[in-house]
Amino acid sequence: MRYLDDFAPGQVYQFRSAPMSADSIKTFAEEWDPQRLHTDEAFATTIHGGLIASGFQTMLEVFKPVMTEMMVNVANIGGMGFDNLRWLRPVRPNEPLDIELTVNSVTPSKSKPDRGVLHYTLSAKNPTGEVVFSTDTPVMIQRKQNDID
Repeated sequence: MRYLDDFAPGQVYQFRSAPMSADSIKTFAEEWDPQRLHTDEAFATTIHGGLIASGFQTMLEVFKPVMTEMMVNVANIGGMGFDNLRWLRPVRPNEPLDIELTVNSVTPSKSKPDRGVLHYTLSAKNPTGEVVFSTDTPVMIQRKQNDID
C-alpha cells in the first residue's frame, strides 16, 4: 500500500488508455451524452471530420488506467473534485491515449494528522502528441502511521 508520504512533488507516472471503438463511442453516447457528434458519423464528419468521443467518456477512459494500475494500491480516502478540467481536442475512434500524472504537491493535514492531500495534474495526448484532456485533481490520502506518531 502506498501512502501520502510515498509521494513527492515532481514525480511523474505514465499510463496508456485502451482505444475506444466507434461502436463503444456511440453506445456510451446513446446512454450518457446523446449528441449527434457522438452518435451520427455523417453529421460528426461535417463538423469534426469524423466521429468523436464524448468528453465524459474521454475522462473516464483517461482515469481508468490510473485507477486500475495505481490508485488501487494507494490508501485513498476520497477524491476532492477537479480543477481546470479541459477537453482540448476531440478524441477519435481507435486512438489510444498516452496519459501522464504529475504530482504537484503533497500536503499533510494540520487538523487531521492521519491524512493529507495529494494534488496532481493529469493530462492525455493523442497518437500525434496533441494534448486532448487535462485536469488538476486533489485527493485525500492516508499517511503512514509511523510518520504521524
